[in-house]
This record gives sequence, structure tokens and C-alpha cells, in this order.
Amino acid sequence: MLKRIQKHRIVSIVSGAAVLFTLGGFFWAYFALRAVGSGPFILHFNDIDGITQVGGLSSLVFMGFFGLVVTLMNFAIALELEEKDGFLGKITAVATLGFAILLFIAFAAILNVN
Repeated sequence: MLKRIQKHRIVSIVSGAAVLFTLGGFFWAYFALRAVGSGPFILHFNDIDGITQVGGLSSLVFMGFFGLVVTLMNFAIALELEEKDGFLGKITAVATLGFAILLFIAFAAILNVN
């Protein structure tokens, strides 16, 4: 596995950045909201409807864990696709990075609202 990661550097670097965005956003939001308190937090806010979803730290942990699982699974899929067709592996890695950036923005928005 380590040789495949070294062989396909571009996919590995992009997927590593996706994991860092996911974990960075999660830990930033977790530690900042944990310092505030344990009350219900606003997880989703809409300008038209107002607050549409509230939850505690467990909801935030679920979002971080699920995001990490998705990015790691997509990393494994991107490595397999890179073996077969280099273009598809790179596209999968870039799409995963886009997902991770959006998840980072979601964590930042949760912090901004609370």
C-alpha cells in the first residue's frame, strides 16, 4: 500500500489535503464549541426559514467522523482508479478535495452562527 501511495503522488497529495481539510475543520469547530458550552448549537440556518437544525456536540462529532470516512474511502477508490486509468483517479481525488473544502466551510459556518 505504501508503494502505491508513493507511486501515485498527485492523488496521494490531493487526498491528503482533503483529509487535512476535514480533520482541521472538525477539530477547529469541536474545540471552539466545546469551550462555549454544551447547550444546543445551531447546525443549519437558512435566511428564509431561519434555524432549521439544532444539535449538540455529538452531531458535530458525527459530521466529522462521517466526513473522515468518506474522504478515506474516496482515497482508496482514487488509488484503485489511478491504477486502471490515471484520469479517473485524479478526478476522484479532486472531487474528494472539493467535498472536504465544502465540509470545512460548513464547520466554519457553524462556528460563525454560534
